[in-house]
Amino acid sequence: MQDSPAETVCAQAPVELALADARLSVAGPLLRPCSHSIRSLRRLPRHELGPVQVNCFTGRPVASVLSYAGARLIDLLDDAGLSSTPRSRLKRCVILAGSQDGYQAIFSWNELYNSPIGAGVLVLYERDGQALDTHLGELSLISAHDTQLGPRHLRLLSSIRSASFELRSA
Repeated sequence: MQDSPAETVCAQAPVELALADARLSVAGPLLRPCSHSIRSLRRLPRHELGPVQVNCFTGRPVASVLSYAGARLIDLLDDAGLSSTPRSRLKRCVILAGSQDGYQAIFSWNELYNSPIGAGVLVLYERDGQALDTHLGELSLISAHDTQLGPRHLRLLSSIRSASFELRSA
């Protein structure tokens, strides 16, 4: 599929991530579900963090990185029109980040847009000034303001999906 001049291709169905031509689908009940290439992600505002020590949930060090660079998840969601969703539905909205290996990370709308967490959730495309390591895939995700960075650090990032839920009394 060819990129449009803006490098963002809008689509109804999610697009699978292929390592030869990485694409990230942004789907769900959004105004403009779309698919991003690495080039289109680079056109969004660039955010950097580092040095970074990634620890698993037990606190064991997993990786040490001088710098990461990428786009904020909230910028991708805003680009897809999440902010135009009615406020009453946003309060019940969750965002699921998925990887090719089946790993998922979950964020609430409130934590992304109404807490310091949101500013630090990045879709990564660069590590130490280079493309990401092969084991991370061409795209990765990290929640940099979490206490332990490992549990919401996805490698092989392939999809972002919004969903709304409703709790019912028993």
